[in-house]
Amino acid sequence: MTQKVHGGNIYQFAKNHNIAPQDVIDFSANINPLGANKKGVDMMKSQIDMITHYPDPNHKELLDVAAQYYKIDPSMIVAGNGAAEILSAICRLPNYTGVMVPAPGFSEYESSASMAHMEVAPIYYKCNEDEKIFKVPYTALKSFAAKLHGQDGRVILFLGNPNNPDGTLLDIDQVDELARIYDYIDNLLVIDESFIDFTDGSHSVRQLVRKHDNLIVVHSLTKFFAVPGLRIGLAFANTSLTRQIQSLIPTWSVNSLAQVYAIEALQDISYSQATKEYIQQEKERMYDAYNALPGVVAYKPSVNFMLIHWQHKKVTVEDLKTFLGDHQILIRSCDNFYGLGNDWFRIAIKSVELNNRLLMTIKEFMNEYNLFG
Repeated sequence: MTQKVHGGNIYQFAKNHNIAPQDVIDFSANINPLGANKKGVDMMKSQIDMITHYPDPNHKELLDVAAQYYKIDPSMIVAGNGAAEILSAICRLPNYTGVMVPAPGFSEYESSASMAHMEVAPIYYKCNEDEKIFKVPYTALKSFAAKLHGQDGRVILFLGNPNNPDGTLLDIDQVDELARIYDYIDNLLVIDESFIDFTDGSHSVRQLVRKHDNLIVVHSLTKFFAVPGLRIGLAFANTSLTRQIQSLIPTWSVNSLAQVYAIEALQDISYSQATKEYIQQEKERMYDAYNALPGVVAYKPSVNFMLIHWQHKKVTVEDLKTFLGDHQILIRSCDNFYGLGNDWFRIAIKSVELNNRLLMTIKEFMNEYNLFG
């Protein structure tokens, strides 16, 4: 099992650098740079007395609002304490013995499977440095799925859409065909769309759960709505699967303030539109800026983060991290991702000011080591 490491650990970073956590400039966690939704925060403040009561265990209003926002029946939605809790519940569904995970991919797929004592097999994406993208091995996935038919034990295949850390988006038709195969062989296909709200939505496979019995789409609200400290996630599936997943999640998993915030934030369409517009523009600016640096290859970002391949041998990503740390900047090294190594790192797309600050600090580092040639 790979080391369980995530971005956003500002507390250890702050301790190591003798600064306050709030002073960390965190590019390691992929959170909406517009910040928490103001209407949601204001509603939480007005409802603060609700913490003296138990939260709604059925999340009735939350699911109704989410159903309207995501255009799907509320009976096909289940809520949890972040997407991570839902992933853990999925891995504890009965009669599944193994999982396949994208490589590179979000480490929580493997962690959840390992805690459920399941075997884990990586599915390697093909890195195309000329096109600056990773490619999903659809043919291999379908071929492998066909071999599972009639085998003892059932398997769960996890795929990210977009995939973290590379941002690869899935093709809806390919997923539809893969889901059809998984229905036939009675195995489970799980698509993680935790970052899909940062896109225009054209690649979302959420609506496919209406037609496939063995498809689950997992969704995080904490990234897009910038509240990782509140912990709230959703899953979309047929009603039989949502009931099974819900049975594996503790009662009162989603706290009162998280529900209040999400209900309000989901209804603020202007916030969603402003976020999408900003990310679509700023990610392209950052992509061009980093690819203009010698020995730095930025992969095409689809959402609010970007994967970078550091090709310099004279100094390492670890050296860069140390230099940035001295400037209170935290980035995400990718040495614990399958298929990558210690010459890869990921950065979030933040405000223009902070994006420029990170870029200029990296240029300072490169100047110090004469990396501009």
